[in-house]
Amino acid sequence: MSIDRDMAAMRRVIAMTGLAFPRGLLGPEASALAAAIGDGAPDRSEVDALIRQVAEAQWPTLQAPMAAALARAAAPDDPADERSLAVAEEFAADADPHNPLALALAERAGLDLAAARARALDRLEALAATQGTDPGRPEALVALATTAGRTVVDLLDLDPEDFGPEISAYADAETSAEEATPRLARATGDQEIREWAREALTSLEVPAPPLALASVRRMAEGPIPEDPADDALWIATVVVLAEDAIDMATTEVDHGAGRPDGEGGLAELDDLLGDGER
Repeated sequence: MSIDRDMAAMRRVIAMTGLAFPRGLLGPEASALAAAIGDGAPDRSEVDALIRQVAEAQWPTLQAPMAAALARAAAPDDPADERSLAVAEEFAADADPHNPLALALAERAGLDLAAARARALDRLEALAATQGTDPGRPEALVALATTAGRTVVDLLDLDPEDFGPEISAYADAETSAEEATPRLARATGDQEIREWAREALTSLEVPAPPLALASVRRMAEGPIPEDPADDALWIATVVVLAEDAIDMATTEVDHGAGRPDGEGGLAELDDLLGDGER
């Protein structure tokens, strides 16, 4: 195959398997690529060079996990897709970060991160338009925390299923939110993921209204609290995830996919969030 055909085949494999570099592990190379894509960089050679830099930075660490994920992928029904998957497995065994699979994954990472940055910009503009940074408005703190938390969720590509058992316990707790939320934060907020959350916000560079961007970034400033229950940014992030899970459960019930009447939307959480495995 030519390099163009190889890349096209690898893009197809990525689309059908969902294979991706974890967004939370992406470094400054991916941010530069996402910015170039978001700005509509007219020079394709510039974008290609940035894609190669992302691959060089990520492939040495992520080659093995990507190979393992491909090995677990279900065999496609289409013979052409099956051949492409076999080729992808060969590339996954290649340590060269410039092989077509590594490059296609780097390209996908840049595109996904560019989309996440665009959504962050939309949220920050909405925050500014609704005076969500005005400390004199009681609802401003909630708007600011929600914007920060949802931006972290998006930039790190977090999912409610990542914390399924903890969110189920939070939703089922027969206590007030003031008591349940600290437990949820402590159960989910290890040091590493809270560091990632801060890095995601402090490194966010988008042409947003300055006050909105500064206000969101301020939530990531200072030393990380030892107790996750004292970490306002992580609380905002994990509460957003919990609310998403509860909304999904409620939607399942509303559309007739739930359990018998009387059990409520929260009873769907265990099914939606999995069997408790991380």
